Amino acid sequence: MNEIHSRGDLNLFRVLLAVADTGSTIEAGVQLNLSQSAVSHALRRLRDMLGDPLFVKNGRQLVMTAHTRSILPKVRSALEDLSSATLRNTPFDPTRSAMTFQCGLRDALEYLIMPALMHRARQEHWQVRFHSQRVSGEDIEARILSGALDMAVSLEYPAGEQIASRELLREELSVMVGPSHPAYASGKLSLEDYVNSAHVLVTLNERERGLVDQDLVGFGGNQRHIALHCEHYHAAAQVVAETDLLLTMPRTYARSLAQLNGNRLLTVPFACRTVPIRLYWRKSLSEEPYMIWLMNELESLLRSMQSQAHPL
Repeated sequence: MNEIHSRGDLNLFRVLLAVADTGSTIEAGVQLNLSQSAVSHALRRLRDMLGDPLFVKNGRQLVMTAHTRSILPKVRSALEDLSSATLRNTPFDPTRSAMTFQCGLRDALEYLIMPALMHRARQEHWQVRFHSQRVSGEDIEARILSGALDMAVSLEYPAGEQIASRELLREELSVMVGPSHPAYASGKLSLEDYVNSAHVLVTLNERERGLVDQDLVGFGGNQRHIALHCEHYHAAAQVVAETDLLLTMPRTYARSLAQLNGNRLLTVPFACRTVPIRLYWRKSLSEEPYMIWLMNELESLLRSMQSQAHPL
């Protein structure tokens, strides 16, 4: 990378990296807070310096040339080393930084975290910005390594050695019932009632169903009869409000939705494990002040919300 460094401005290589990660000058500009023309100008300078087209068009995407693919690992490593050398001893100040944090959050976590985070941001005059993206567990590693995400908060998923993670909290589950279900009026839900009822299931993939159903089988119950499978808790809660379906979901988010939809929360009628919620990020960035700040802010918010979610 010393050779590359001697041939031009390292800021140009930040543009190269952003275009390689996004496949677009527009998206690279958004990531770097630059105009598309500024990104295109930087690429022209790099093409002249390196004597290579760097990218070729494939439909709407920009695809790396062989030369770009060959130098990209050195570019990425050099920029990470430079960032480490210049920033790690400087505390991160969100009131002075214009960084945009790319956050991977499920709909429940986005609903819980973002209002509180932005309330604090406005009160304390932060200049940082946030871009929340919905991401499934299987995509977290690839999205973080590509640079599309700075971090993600999700369920527990296996990840490679380049990804670091830590458990933020363990969330208890509760059962949401609407006025059409007998348990709404009685406030009681037996294991038999739970098994014999129809359910709405919220997942992004089939793997996420396992925890509740595994515990249910352990108590002699059969797998739940899933009448509706959808991807958003808000929609599922509205379905519960208008039918006799049951919804089993994390308690903290359930309390907010139950108030909006006029539903009632009941205790799961069997011993069900808590749901581990983990924070994921690129391991090589673990000592970066901005990452430490971001992770601490998210963890503090989640733990505060969980402590305020009183028992049913």
